[in-house]
Order: sequence, then C-alpha cells, then structure tokens
Amino acid sequence: MKLRMQITKDKDIRFISHLEYVRTIGRAIRRAKLPAAYSEGFNPHLKFSLASALGVGVVSYTEFVEIELFEEPMEVEKAALALDAALPRGIRVLAADAVDTHHAALMSQAAGASYRVTLPYSKDVSAAVAEFNAAPELLFKKSAPKTKAKFKEIDVKFYIPQLTAEQTEKETIFSFDCKITPTGSMKAVDLLNALNEQYGLALPVEMADIERLRLYRNNKNGKPIPMLNSDAVTLG
Repeated sequence: MKLRMQITKDKDIRFISHLEYVRTIGRAIRRAKLPAAYSEGFNPHLKFSLASALGVGVVSYTEFVEIELFEEPMEVEKAALALDAALPRGIRVLAADAVDTHHAALMSQAAGASYRVTLPYSKDVSAAVAEFNAAPELLFKKSAPKTKAKFKEIDVKFYIPQLTAEQTEKETIFSFDCKITPTGSMKAVDLLNALNEQYGLALPVEMADIERLRLYRNNKNGKPIPMLNSDAVTLG
C-alpha cells in the first residue's frame, strides 16, 4: 500500500531548495510515526517520492508525495492528519488517497502543471501573447552549466502551447499549462526570458510571483485528470 498526499510549498518557504524540501518531508514522516517502508542495503532510506521537482522561489498548492508502507492497511485520513501535524510551517496536507504498491511510480504519472505568474508590469502585452499563441515554435537558449555546451536550445511551444494574460494598471498576470515529460519540463522564468527576448518586452523576471496551481496526469485518451482519485480524503 502507498499513501499519496497533496501537499503545499507556501510562500514562507518558497526559497528553500528542492533537496531541503524533500529532507523536511522525510523528517516529518518519521515524526508522524507512519509505518513507512525502508530500502534494503548498507544505507537504508525511506521509500517516499515527490511527483515533480519545484523550482526555488515557486509557491505551490499542488505538490504530491507518495509514501510506501510496510504495514497495511492504514486509515488514510489518520495518516494524513498525523503527517500534517508533524510538518513545519509552510507545508500542509490538503488531501490524501491510497494506491496499490504496484501502481505506476508517482513521478512517471505527472504529465503537466498549471501556473499563474504575476509581475509588476503594466505595458500592453496583448500583441506579444497573440503572436506567441499563433507561432508554431519558439526556440530559446537556456543555461545548462552541467553540459559541455553550457547552453541548451528548447522549443518553448512544445512545453507551453498557449498563454493567456490579464492586465491592470499595475500588474500583468500570465496563466498557462506546461508539459512534464520523462526527459524534463520548462521553468516559468525561462518562459518570461523567452518572451523578453523574442518580443522585446521588459518583463521584470526577478520580481515574478510564480504559483503552481495544479499538477495532473493524463488518462488513456491523453486528457488531464487529477493526481488523486475522486474518493480521496480532503482535510479541512
């Protein structure tokens, strides 16, 4: 049996690294005294995983952790409440479900995510957004320091086919869905840099407020569906 839980990464902790986020969750699992399974070998570790790595500075209401248990069955709501009580400020359990141990790995199921990006920018972006949506591709060179070339060219439109924008006198809000593939995904800051480069905008990327609103998997027909089943337990 595995427990799959929807958790958050709130604004209070948005600047901690993904590795520290993972470590924090692992410590909470131990504090909650959940009957989590451990790997075998010289250096055993807890058997838990996250659906998709989140960039530093990004807020999320839709992270997912999956914990394999060595004792089963276990009441899902009881486990969710125990973990929620053991987590520090900045991480909350929103919902939980049970999945079969032989179910496909959580990370392999994540197919896409929905984002909202808010910037203090008031210049009209409608023409740039329209051009972006109509373009068949948009090539962008992003930094890749771990490769020999130091740069990697990606097609932004492969990951983000459509973009919408709402504007007020003081801010611009971009909304979009981004694909997650077995070989990687794309960061919201890279999208903003690509828009600046391609359309001559001056979006203040360093001031972007980035939120991940939804993480989803695809059904057999390629349609987005929730990561949790419809009968999942929701915490108040």
